[in-house]
Amino acid sequence: MSKIIFVTSENCELCSKALKKIKPLTYFLPMTIVDVSDGYDEYLLRIPVLLKNEEVIDEGIFNIWKIIKKLAI
Repeated sequence: MSKIIFVTSENCELCSKALKKIKPLTYFLPMTIVDVSDGYDEYLLRIPVLLKNEEVIDEGIFNIWKIIKKLAI
């Protein structure tokens, strides 16, 4: 099974908006939400970031159709 990770940070408005967009996907795919400071420092200037098996699916302003296509739901 694929490991889906949402990288976020405190007080990140863009992260909140991205999470709202992908929230419906969590009913189909288990997703882990992590803080960028928990070992994901390489994404500090790119958050929010959605990863699938350590590969970037989307970042910044999320495009739900791009995400669905890359996740192949």
